[in-house]
Amino acid sequence: MEPSELISEVWTRWQGHVIRDEFPLARCLGCSDHSGVFLTNSAALGPSDAALKLVPADRALAELQLPRWKRAGGIVHPHLLRLLQWGGCQLGGLPFLYVVMELADQTLAQVLQRRALTDDEAREMLVPTLDALAFLHGQDLVHGQLKPVNILGVGDQLKLASDTIHRISDGTMSYKAPTGYDPPEARHGSSSTAGDIWALGACLHEALTRHPPTGSGERSEAIALSADFSPAFRDVVARCLDPRPQNRPSVTELVAWARGQAAASALDATVPLAANVPLEPTTPEPAPRQIAPAPVAREAASPAPPVARSQNPRALLPAVLAAVAILALGWTGMRMFGSHRIAAPPPASHSAPAQTPGAAAPLAANAREPGSKLLPPKPSRSDLGTSPSALHEEIPEVPQSARRTISGHIKVWVRVMVDQDGSVFAATTDRVGSSRYFERRAIEAARKWTFPPSDTSARRLMQIRFDFSRDGTTGRAVTLS
Repeated sequence: MEPSELISEVWTRWQGHVIRDEFPLARCLGCSDHSGVFLTNSAALGPSDAALKLVPADRALAELQLPRWKRAGGIVHPHLLRLLQWGGCQLGGLPFLYVVMELADQTLAQVLQRRALTDDEAREMLVPTLDALAFLHGQDLVHGQLKPVNILGVGDQLKLASDTIHRISDGTMSYKAPTGYDPPEARHGSSSTAGDIWALGACLHEALTRHPPTGSGERSEAIALSADFSPAFRDVVARCLDPRPQNRPSVTELVAWARGQAAASALDATVPLAANVPLEPTTPEPAPRQIAPAPVAREAASPAPPVARSQNPRALLPAVLAAVAILALGWTGMRMFGSHRIAAPPPASHSAPAQTPGAAAPLAANAREPGSKLLPPKPSRSDLGTSPSALHEEIPEVPQSARRTISGHIKVWVRVMVDQDGSVFAATTDRVGSSRYFERRAIEAARKWTFPPSDTSARRLMQIRFDFSRDGTTGRAVTLS
């Protein structure tokens, strides 16, 4: 068995367990040798799903990590994922730490599994990332683990994971081996804002090439960039990956570069910047029954707003990360078919500073639809198929930018439980498909379907089958029992 399969088996065995009688561990969303992330839900968190991260722990780690999560849980910023609950628990007699965070739709790492970003997309990724880093560095905090898996898409926003945030004076944690995203000085326990800049350079390199920079960060010499590396980012990435921390640019310099400002401390003025050039459509590689990742907005990008004061964060990353595989599957189905009742968890103590309210709320984020001119025409009744048992059929609205990425058809089957009055009590996907984004759209629409009232109090089991294509969307209901 491959090492990755062994790691996955270690974590998936906890599926179905419940943390502190509050958070059921549904599907394992991802794992590594030192942590696992699960889909979860709680009555105290509302109807939306959340992500729960488990970390094997001992007393020393708990004393170090729990105060960090408490501090990070009080942070509210438009481009930082908000933490909801944290604490210690036991599974199978083993000690763990857990942190519940708002659920993201997708990671940059998932996008890079299919293709690299264009220069324009990399700039759109860079602006909100720098916004978050400027906010943290201004409070003597560092992110600590900036890497593609921690750069997240939430609706049409970009956010950074928050569970690794810590004070500069805290130093680094030693529970994992160094990677290419860790600066050379991290081997000695050093923690600084320059370490985040190194990691940002590594992320940019991987975003543009689909490969992290060569070397593990242990070398004293500069990392060499390939001859065909993007000229627009060559100098800035090389400076970020300078092995000497004092030679790396500050986040303020990078903001000035990204915004095209000529400042005395900014980077080399010969580095081109086209942040205000309208994005050109990208042609996804055809793939049957799948969508190509990262649909890109086709409207001209507007000038970047001031750092840490962005009042329109949704315009910064229009669908670069949000239109492909969505991490969130509805845990509602487990509640529908299981008998376990979740106890409400005690409220977490957050002291959130005054920032844009709700901006870092992936669980409840309502992805803003593009303007009506970008939406496809709504299918007519003749296109919707036959659903003789449905009184109201809700067809998912899909932005044209996402619809253009479809090759052929994407079918999503949603199982719903219908109450006696005909309303949908719960909905969940009936099978894992090729696109979590369209699964989420289908579930949201299925919850709004209504059926004729029943003469009995027993709930009925139905299946709603949605078919997404470039031309439109259809849906029909089938009775299962």
